[in-house]
Amino acid sequence: MDALSRQRRFAQLQAMLLVLPAMAAVGMFLYYPLVLNSVYSMFEMEFTTSIAAERFVGLQQYLQAVTNPQLLRVILFTLGFSLVVVILDLTLGMLLALASFAVPPKTRWLLRSMIVIPWAIPPVIQAAMWRWLLNSDVGPVADLLVRSGLVAEAPLFLARPWPAMVSLATAFSWKGASITAFFFMGGLAMIPQEYREAARIDGAGPLHRFFRITLPLLLPVVFVALLYRGQDAVRVFDLVYGMTGGGPGTATDTLSSFAYAAYFRYSRYGQASAYAVLTFLLVALPGVLLIRRAVDRFAFRRTA
Repeated sequence: MDALSRQRRFAQLQAMLLVLPAMAAVGMFLYYPLVLNSVYSMFEMEFTTSIAAERFVGLQQYLQAVTNPQLLRVILFTLGFSLVVVILDLTLGMLLALASFAVPPKTRWLLRSMIVIPWAIPPVIQAAMWRWLLNSDVGPVADLLVRSGLVAEAPLFLARPWPAMVSLATAFSWKGASITAFFFMGGLAMIPQEYREAARIDGAGPLHRFFRITLPLLLPVVFVALLYRGQDAVRVFDLVYGMTGGGPGTATDTLSSFAYAAYFRYSRYGQASAYAVLTFLLVALPGVLLIRRAVDRFAFRRTA
């Protein structure tokens, strides 16, 4: 018994040593910056060329943040943008995944190769590409609309608030639909074909089979895709920075781009740190609640 206990303790120690490098990396690149940002957010830090003024202000930065009308507008835009793009991502991703199973097996690889292209393009290149496509002077989209006679003059896609918001959501969902499609492809591949065949033999139509068989069995995958894309949408920065710069004005500013501007453009390091912490809370708290709900609903439990 003692020898068996020693073997178990050795196996546990060995397992801990194996995961220690990963835990150290997570602590270094996730928790350390988070703690540092939390500390900085309690100081008024506005650096000049040669003097650093650090004054402890406690939670004053957060009180100023939650009473700042501009920040509240940015939060509302971030939440609204996230809601719209997540719905688009899940809907388009599901349609693409279903289409990839509907085509003949010999040509299935071609469709899936096309689906993966948006995911493979780096966000900075994607932002530059969409910025060129939607350019009102030299962009092919505006040129096509004018030549076809649909509009009299080139639309200002990125120079007006609502068109810029729609353009940003379109670009984000173009990549997001590619990612969620592969989530759903994996889920669809795990569903036994016999279930759908039995329903088809019983006379169930495609919509009935989807909503009564496919979708309920895909709910765990839908939850994972929802959580993943929702967090990406709330903390999106690179696409906003490269495509609209938060403009026109501050119409497409998200929390991440707003914090970036406070830090690098206005040198308000304490405020920027507070915005970063608020962004983390906005991502983490709903995520924790969703995970707890998913565990209660989907996890297998032992019964006595």
